[in-house]
Amino acid sequence: MSFTVVSLGGPVAPEGEDMLRAAGITYVSTAPYPAKADVIRLLAETEADAIVVRLVERIDTDILKASPKLKIVHKHGAGTNDIDVPAAKALGIPVCAAVGANAHSVAEHALALMFALIKDIRRQDAFVRGGNWAAKTYQGHELRGRLLGLVGMGLIGRSLARMASAVGMKVEAYDPFAPDEAFGPDCTRAADLDTLLASADVISLHCPLTEQTRNLINARTLGLMKPTTLLINTARGEVIDEPALAEALKAGTIAGAGLDTFSPEPPAADNPLWQLDNLVVSPHIGGVTEEARREVSLITCGNVIAHLKGDTLPTRFFVRG
Repeated sequence: MSFTVVSLGGPVAPEGEDMLRAAGITYVSTAPYPAKADVIRLLAETEADAIVVRLVERIDTDILKASPKLKIVHKHGAGTNDIDVPAAKALGIPVCAAVGANAHSVAEHALALMFALIKDIRRQDAFVRGGNWAAKTYQGHELRGRLLGLVGMGLIGRSLARMASAVGMKVEAYDPFAPDEAFGPDCTRAADLDTLLASADVISLHCPLTEQTRNLINARTLGLMKPTTLLINTARGEVIDEPALAEALKAGTIAGAGLDTFSPEPPAADNPLWQLDNLVVSPHIGGVTEEARREVSLITCGNVIAHLKGDTLPTRFFVRG
């Protein structure tokens, strides 16, 4: 029996494509952020058996119903806020994610944003490119000895805790759902979120997007932070109230922010954040290094192939509705 897999929002890594084709599967991919009408038309025409979700606006009921043969939806990554998981569950279509495949990459990116901020890399780069050279005016700092507050202690948070500890940072994390074994010599458990936000020198967000975490960082919680605090977000853009963050950065409520994610994506050209020089940004690429993309693709394609052939997947890959 032949199968068709459609990757929405960009292709999988070449190694993943090779896996699919070696399994006799027809493979099709689209450009990033395809129009909904085009997605529905493509899925209907190909009668897709599986969807791989990369860069899309939203996988909703209409898209899930487009192919009568659809058997699985697999996120090319870990976050599934762009998939209507309850709708898929209602239709009997499992949703999976490549859990943990890019954790190290995202953790490294969060650390890189911290260094970029505390070493003032953005402004120093512009300073030298502008023909200047006056090292005595530099006011950079060290991460060593500072308290890193992690919000979320999944695989990314745990990886970052080890990295930050090696740099010499003290690490505390708030995650009411993490087991005790997630903490240890590199990180202690914070009793409550507000206390952590008020005491941390650097706050790094690694929580999933849920109704409880949407706008978790808002005017109130930003107001708890020290004026020297640095805020890092490699989770989902919706975890931060962006207008409130822009006001906090402008007013000096916090010292700076490093953002890899936004709401919406791509962000608007007139986003008020662009007017601020105490901000470092990147285009949601923390988890898409070549190494991470390859690993995510191999896990995603391997899971899709196994499911289509009737094999049982490990439960950790399934997303609850």
